[in-house]
Amino acid sequence: MSNPAPLPRGGQIWEVTDDCVTQIQYLFTAPITFSGSGRLNPGERIRVLTGTTEPPSTLVSFLPIRYEELHDSLVPRDIRETPRYKNYSLSVKLEYFCEHFKLVKDAI
Repeated sequence: MSNPAPLPRGGQIWEVTDDCVTQIQYLFTAPITFSGSGRLNPGERIRVLTGTTEPPSTLVSFLPIRYEELHDSLVPRDIRETPRYKNYSLSVKLEYFCEHFKLVKDAI
């Protein structure tokens, strides 16, 4: 009998196991948020932002470890050049996360 995949917890480091499509939230200083989608390649590592809740959240939010290096490829130029743009975050559904990521390092 195989062990079920662990649920992601805040602070953990996970690695993409195969091509992964993710939602991108573009965050601004004004009370506005836009979203888009992007791809993470196998081997890309991420840090989970959301913690485990009861019942578990249906979404997992995270940031790539190589946040700055991936910024230009994940956030379109017109968004990056918008004066109130601040940063981005990524998320996927929990079930999708468990299919496309593997735990590399547990949270401290």
